[in-house]
Amino acid sequence: MKSSSVLALVCLAAAIPAVAHHSFQAEYDQSKALTLVGKVTRVMTDNPHGWIYLDAKNAQGKVVNWALELPAPNVLRKNGFDRSIYQSLVESGEDVTVVAYAAKDGSKHAWAGGLTRSDGQTVITLGGIPFQGAGRRGQ
Repeated sequence: MKSSSVLALVCLAAAIPAVAHHSFQAEYDQSKALTLVGKVTRVMTDNPHGWIYLDAKNAQGKVVNWALELPAPNVLRKNGFDRSIYQSLVESGEDVTVVAYAAKDGSKHAWAGGLTRSDGQTVITLGGIPFQGAGRRGQ
């Protein structure tokens, strides 16, 4: 009896992270692609996901701060990007273009799909999105 209780607790503990972790489809709307142009103001490369904060103008010209979710830091490193690349964007004040997918709840956060630097040629693939296409301008 005692060993079956211990086994049940171990199984329960192992399942908690899987339940707590969200999927793209659960949180973001694939049909709401955004194209955001602005300045990176802050970067957090934490587990299980990092964040880029971007000040982008909406269609009315008002600056809106977006929280853009990133893949895990190890995924970014595998793609050749670490915190230093994002930190250099914060320090330079360079305008960047981010293709993202809006949160289903309508808040100002989205899944960051790709980032293009101001030279138009340096594209940072941020990862794991259904497609990368031009989206509507952030509202």
